[in-house]
Amino acid sequence: QPKPPQGFKDYLMNRCTYVLAGNASSRLPVSQVAPPTPLQGPIKDLFVEQEKERFRLRTQHVIEKEKLVLSVEQEILRVHGRAARALANQALPFSACTILRDEEVYSAITPEQEEKDRNARSRYNGRLFLSWLQDVDDKWEKIKEAMLLRHHNEAESLYAVQKMDWEWKMKELGLCEFKAKPVIEEAHVPMVHVSDDFDLLPA
Repeated sequence: QPKPPQGFKDYLMNRCTYVLAGNASSRLPVSQVAPPTPLQGPIKDLFVEQEKERFRLRTQHVIEKEKLVLSVEQEILRVHGRAARALANQALPFSACTILRDEEVYSAITPEQEEKDRNARSRYNGRLFLSWLQDVDDKWEKIKEAMLLRHHNEAESLYAVQKMDWEWKMKELGLCEFKAKPVIEEAHVPMVHVSDDFDLLPA
């Protein structure tokens, strides 16, 4: 029987604290900023409208991070299951997926491949298990980096668009000269914060 991975009780799939569509309380960690007091009238309405977009992006980023964490946790569990099978020298158990794979004419398993799999099971040791875990870690770290880069791009793009809209609104309302470039306070058009500091697995 596979042993649970280290820190399994703290896994997101165990804690179930992820954001759910129908669960309003799960969205509480995603902050929504109230309009600054000096803002009144149409410019305040614009802030509220833009904050809805920022909130949507923040929520989307949280959901994507949690999906990534859940994917890593599932793969770690699969590796532990694979290790337990290799230790017991068991073949991969039948499942709907393995049946479909075996029926696929393009992925027919040759006797040589079957023998290779059997040899791999018999050669299993702790070092091999650690290499599997390292492979998982490397794979998901790359995916995490790509996702965070995209999050930064999305936050910066939204900020640029909202800043431009704010400038136009200020000119439209006569809050600044039409030809001048207005100075926009950071609190009026904040950028969505993207945190790079999050762990894929509990420490």
